[in-house]
Amino acid sequence: MQTQHYNIEQKGDKGQHLYLNPKGTHKNTLIFMHGLGDTAKGYLDIFTSQINPVTPDTKVVLLTAPIRKVTVNFGMQMTSWFDFREFDIQPEHFDKAISVEEIVESTKMVNNVLTEEISILKDSKKVFIGGFSQGACMALHTGLQFDQQLGGILVFSGFAFPVTKQHEKNQNTKILITHGKDDQLLPWNKCEKTYKDILKRENDIKVEPLDNLDHGFNEQSFKLFKDFFNSLVK
Repeated sequence: MQTQHYNIEQKGDKGQHLYLNPKGTHKNTLIFMHGLGDTAKGYLDIFTSQINPVTPDTKVVLLTAPIRKVTVNFGMQMTSWFDFREFDIQPEHFDKAISVEEIVESTKMVNNVLTEEISILKDSKKVFIGGFSQGACMALHTGLQFDQQLGGILVFSGFAFPVTKQHEKNQNTKILITHGKDDQLLPWNKCEKTYKDILKRENDIKVEPLDNLDHGFNEQSFKLFKDFFNSLVK
């Protein structure tokens, strides 16, 4: 499959991951992860349209989560980076509410993709990681724990895990966190508290709570995405 700017390649045992390979020079890679119940295809339109927030020389890797039972959705099988046993994101309830084991499994998968892209570009700082909702949580967790410095981490409508152990290589990695103030699914006032420890660290972190935005993207969040990414790939 092709678009104006990309040759699109399907990878994975079921072709569930989408690799948007630039038709021109490949200088950077963004690995991006979807939210609960979505797939890589759910973000294809964003990166193949005029609103594409990344540069033309950036490969975009859209990953799809494994299919798992999700407890809060009555045990239904769906794409999920980790199980929500209870819909409670507060640090004191974390181990009870969220499957740490599945976080570890998903992290291993993402680490493999990070390592592969770094081996291609020969520079870890040219590889970026981001995501939305559940995928945003995974991007922050995986990015901070990774043992090579990444170019940046983009977190849209997510929250931080108290189990994340930041690697010294990513102490100075820049992070963008955006969240809708009107988010009903993951309320900002609760998610904001989960970032307390991360905000004490050395990272250059830009936090942008957005007015008139529920659980999703809008024009302002795409602009923040584009400005942040472009500022780091110059």
